[in-house]
Amino acid sequence: MLKHLLVIILVLVLGLAGYLFFTSRAFTNTLDAMELVSDDAILVFETREPVKAWNQLVSQPIWGRLSAVPSLQEVEKQLVALDSLTGKDGKLEASLGGNQFIISMHPTAKAEFDFLFMVAFEDKSQDQFIQSIKSRLDESRINSRNYSGETIYEYSTIGSQKKLSYALLENIIIGSFNSFLIEEAIRHLQSPNLAGFKSTYKELYQSKKDLSKEVGVFRLGTRGVAAFVHGVAQRDDLRFVNNLSKHKMSANLTMKFAENKIFLDGFTFYQDGNKVDFSNEKKRQGNLFSKYISNRTAIYFQYNIDNIDQLQSLANYAFEPKNTLMGEVQKHLIDEGFLDKLTGQIGYMMMEKLPNTAEDRVLILKTASPDAGLAALKNFSLKLHQGDSSQLLSDYYKDQELFVIDQPEFPAHLLNGQFLGFPRTYISKYDDMLVLGNSLRAIKVFVDDIHNDNTWGRSLNQKRFLDGISKNAGFNFIVNIPRFWPSLIELSSPQWKALFQKYAPQLKSIDLMALQLSEVGDDQYINLELGYNLAPIKSVQDIVLSESLGLQFKAPLVYGPKPLENFNDRSTDFLVQDETNAIHFFNDEGERIFEAPLNGRILTDVFQIDYYKNGKLQLIFATKDLIYGFDRLGNELPGYPIRLPEGVELTHMNLIDYNNSRNYRYFLSSNSGDLFLLDKKGSFLDGWDPRPTSGKLATGPAHHRLSGVGDFMLALCRNGELYVMNRRGELQTGAPVNLGEGVASDYALIQHAGQGETQLVTITAEGEVIRVNFRGELTYRNQLLRPDKNTRFSLVKDQAGDRYFFVIQEYNKISVLNSEEEVVFEKNMASEELDFQFFSFGNDKNIFVVIDRIQEFIYLYNLKGELLNTRPLNGRDKIEIKYSGSKNEYTIYTIHGNSFSAYKLPL
Repeated sequence: MLKHLLVIILVLVLGLAGYLFFTSRAFTNTLDAMELVSDDAILVFETREPVKAWNQLVSQPIWGRLSAVPSLQEVEKQLVALDSLTGKDGKLEASLGGNQFIISMHPTAKAEFDFLFMVAFEDKSQDQFIQSIKSRLDESRINSRNYSGETIYEYSTIGSQKKLSYALLENIIIGSFNSFLIEEAIRHLQSPNLAGFKSTYKELYQSKKDLSKEVGVFRLGTRGVAAFVHGVAQRDDLRFVNNLSKHKMSANLTMKFAENKIFLDGFTFYQDGNKVDFSNEKKRQGNLFSKYISNRTAIYFQYNIDNIDQLQSLANYAFEPKNTLMGEVQKHLIDEGFLDKLTGQIGYMMMEKLPNTAEDRVLILKTASPDAGLAALKNFSLKLHQGDSSQLLSDYYKDQELFVIDQPEFPAHLLNGQFLGFPRTYISKYDDMLVLGNSLRAIKVFVDDIHNDNTWGRSLNQKRFLDGISKNAGFNFIVNIPRFWPSLIELSSPQWKALFQKYAPQLKSIDLMALQLSEVGDDQYINLELGYNLAPIKSVQDIVLSESLGLQFKAPLVYGPKPLENFNDRSTDFLVQDETNAIHFFNDEGERIFEAPLNGRILTDVFQIDYYKNGKLQLIFATKDLIYGFDRLGNELPGYPIRLPEGVELTHMNLIDYNNSRNYRYFLSSNSGDLFLLDKKGSFLDGWDPRPTSGKLATGPAHHRLSGVGDFMLALCRNGELYVMNRRGELQTGAPVNLGEGVASDYALIQHAGQGETQLVTITAEGEVIRVNFRGELTYRNQLLRPDKNTRFSLVKDQAGDRYFFVIQEYNKISVLNSEEEVVFEKNMASEELDFQFFSFGNDKNIFVVIDRIQEFIYLYNLKGELLNTRPLNGRDKIEIKYSGSKNEYTIYTIHGNSFSAYKLPL
C-alpha cells in the first residue's frame, strides 16, 4: 500500500497531469478538491506543500528504521528517480507547491483500504514543466473508459499487475489504484447532495484556527477511525470500536517533530454540541498514579477531572446494562453518595496479554474515604446475597483484604458504562485508592509489582511512558506498543496479522502512543504523540555474568538460597543450609545475622508468619520429623520445634491462612501419603490426624479458594490419584480422581469464572496432559509424543504459579512446550539429571532455567531458546531470580560448594 503512494506521486501527479492537460479539456471551472471526498474517508491529509511535507518525514531518524520495510525502500528509490526525471533544482517542489494536494484513505473491502490522491491546479503556469514529463510517458500503456460522461484512464505501470486509474475533473487530477474511488469522486462531482467528508465534518472547515502556516493538516473523525480498526480486526463485535463509531467527534491535527517523537496536535470538535467535558483544576497532579502503574501495562487510561459526574457525559453506546443490577447499584451505592467520595482521579490498566490467558484489567479509584468506600462495596456485595455473609467470598493477599462482586460488568454499571471487561469484580484497597480487578491474578500482579518496584514511576526505562501523561490533561490514553503487540496480533485479521508479524522489528520501533485531551478556554486541545526507540537489538553473545556479592561458608551448602522479606525495610534476607545441617541467615549486603544447628536437612519451603500478630515476621520450615520456628535474630518460637508423631517422615509442608487472621495452619504430608493439619501451636485438627491417602504425594498438599465456589484442599499422589477435599478433609468428588498411571510432576490451575471453568492441569509420567475440574470431571487429555520408554515429562510453573510449560526430556534433547503444547524451543542436553525452573516478570521478561546436576552447570535461556549467559553458572541446586524495575536488571542468586553468589544481569 505504501509503495502505491509513491507510484502515484511519480506517475500520476506529474506525468499523467501533463498527458491530460494537453489531450483534454481543463480549467473550465475551479473546484475545491475536498468536495469530491466521500464521507467514508478514514482520514484526509491536505497540504499545499507536498514535497516539503514528504522531506520532513523522511528526514526523521525513525525513517531509517522503517525504510527497512521493502515497500518503503521502494518509495524512497522512486522518489530519487522522480527527482532525476524532473531535472532536480527544485522543479518538483515549484510545480506542486501552492496547489491543493489531498490524500484521503478509504475502506474498499473488509480488511482492505486504498488511497485517493487529488491535485487541484490553480492555473497553467507550470505547462512547460508538465510537458517535459509528458514526453517521457509511453502512451501505448494508457487505456480509457467512460463512466457517467467522464473519461477514466488506466495506466499499466511496468512491473506491476495493478492498474492506476486517473481522471481529470475540471481543474482536479484524481488517481487511485482502486477505480471504485475514482467513480465515487465522479458521483460526488455530479451529485452535490451526496454526503461528503466536508459536509459531514463541516465543523473542521468552520474552525477559526489559522492553519495556513502549517505544512499540512490531518482531518479525521471517530467514525473513520472506528472503520479503520474494524478493517484491521478480525472480529466485528469489538465494543470499544462500536462505541467509538457512535461518538461524533472530529479533529484538525498538524504534524510536528521532536527528538524521538512525532506529534499530531490541534483541537477537537463535537457535532451537535455534545461536547465531553474534561476540565481539570488538579493540573499539578498529572502523574498521580505513577508508582502504581504496573510495568506490565499495555494500555493505560487516566481521568483527572474535577468531578466524577463529568463521566456521565461520556456515553458508552456499546454497554447494555443489566436492569436488575443497575437498580441495585443506584439504590445502594449511587443514592447513598458513594460516587460523591470519589475524587475524579481514575486509572485503568489493561495488562499485556500472556499466552492462552485472559487479559487482566485493573481499575483504581482515588477516594476521599477509602475505608468507607471499601465497606460500602462490601456491604453492597452482601445485599446482593440477601445479607448472607456465608455467600460473600473474601480473601487476603499481602495483608490486603479482597472480596468479589459476582455480577457481570459491575464497574460499568457504577460508572456510566465505562471500563468494560469485568465478568466478575475483585475488590481491594491500596493506600487512598479502591482497586478493582477482573481476576484474582490481576489484583495479585498489581500488588506484587508495587512491592517489587516494577512500576512506571520506579523504572528509568519507563520514564518515556510517564512523560506521555500530561499533567494538564483531563484525559490521558497511553499504549505501550511492544506490550500491546501480542493482543494486536491476536485481534488482527489474517492479512494484517501477516503484515504485522513480517515487519514486527521495524514497526515496533514506534513503541509509544499517547493521547491527551485538555480544556483550553472554550476549546478542547488534543495531542497525539508517537514515540520511537531506535536502540539496536541487543546481542546475547559473549555475556559472562560477574559476581556482585559472594559469601563463603565453612561447609558445602545443600539448601537455598531462599529469599525472605525483611519486615523492617522490605529489603531481602537469605537463608541457606550447609551439609552439617546448620542454617545461616544473612542480609543482601552480606551481613550475617544468625546461624543455628538443625537435626536434619530442610525438606520444605521456608515460610514467613506473623506469629505474635505484631507485624514482625518469623521463619517456619520443616525437616523430616520437626517443624522449626525462628525469629529474625535466631531465637526459637515458643513450643518449637514441633515434633511429629513417632514414625512419621515428612515430605511436604504448606502454609495456610484462610482469612488473613494469622491463625495459621500447617498442611503436611508424610512419606506414606498421610495428611496432617496443625495449628501454629502444633495441635492437630479434627479430621487430619492423619487423613490418609493412597500413597506418597507428587507435590505439596495445598489449599485453594475458588471465587464463587469456596475452599478446597488438594493432594495429588504419585500413583495418579487426586484428592479434592473440603476443610474437614471430606472428599468432594465421591472418590479420588484417577488421572493416569502415575504423576511425578507439579500441577497448575487454569483460572476462569465458575467452578466448572477452574481446572487443574498436570502431566503424567507417560506424557499425557490431563485437565480436571473441581467436580472431579476430566475435561481434557492428550498424549504427547513419547520417543522412547525412558522419556521424562515435567510441568514447570513460574514463581507465581500463573504460567507453565511442559518439558519433554529425551536421552540427549529437551523440548520446551507452551500451555497449548506447542514447541517453544529445543536444546541438545545429554545429562540424565536435569532440573527446570521458570521465572516470569512480564511477557518480555522471562528466564527458563536448566540445571545440569551432574556437570553442575546452570543455563539461563529466554523463550527463544537463546542463552542469556554465554558461560553457564556453577551450581546443582535450584536458584532464585529477582527483577528490579527501577534498575531494569535481574539479580540471580545461587549456591555452589561453600559459596553463596549473586549476579547482576542488566536488560
